[in-house]
Amino acid sequence: MDELILSYVPGTSPLHKLDPRTKLVALMVTSILVLQTATFPKLGLFAASFVLLAYLSGVGTGVFVRSIRPMLVFFTFIFLMHLFLTEGDPIFRIGVIRPTFEGLMAGTLITARFVLLILFASLLTATTRSTMITNGIERLLRSLPLKRIGLSSFDIATMMSLSIRFVPVLLDNARQIRYAQIARGLDIRHNIFRTASTTITPMIRESVSTADELATAMESRCYQGDFRTSLFELKMRAADWGVLCGIGGLAVLSYV
Repeated sequence: MDELILSYVPGTSPLHKLDPRTKLVALMVTSILVLQTATFPKLGLFAASFVLLAYLSGVGTGVFVRSIRPMLVFFTFIFLMHLFLTEGDPIFRIGVIRPTFEGLMAGTLITARFVLLILFASLLTATTRSTMITNGIERLLRSLPLKRIGLSSFDIATMMSLSIRFVPVLLDNARQIRYAQIARGLDIRHNIFRTASTTITPMIRESVSTADELATAMESRCYQGDFRTSLFELKMRAADWGVLCGIGGLAVLSYV
């Protein structure tokens, strides 16, 4: 079976050893900067930063390819929408079809932004265990007055961690259902609508069953969402502060 996307890849690289809070803050800041980037040179700076981080992580390129593959249809749709609907100088004309140079530039820029967001997110999940992501989120939210609205940092951290973990599980369920349908003779290439209808129902049923099993497991372990101790106490080191300073420098460069 292929490895799940957005899953942890064991390793001893410098990125694996960083505090999860450092990686979460770096991801949030980087995502904001990428979304605000309006020029290709600055976008290239973030792309070069990702290549360097991916090399340091020691994670194979297959992990990042698998993270992009499920979103290819969405990326193609976004690109074509800008290519054909943006006003400007036409590249060519075929009846009402009139792609523009401005649409080509805008579609490429926006699509590249989304690709980088997915790649940076996959870099986080590939170098950080889901339990450590939960701990990092909880520690970042602990100082907020969430008790006033009936929540705790532990509740929010657990929900976010489970959401991240459910993405590859759902995609793996969809792949297994598709393979089962192909084995039973369903032609997914010539009957797309029937394929979608026969995939959604078992996928929803499997998702609900998985969520029910997870809830039962948490209740059997007396999960309450109150303050809990952790086996691994988080501690910021010199490398973490250095990374945060580097993110700050990257933010300054992006606005220059």
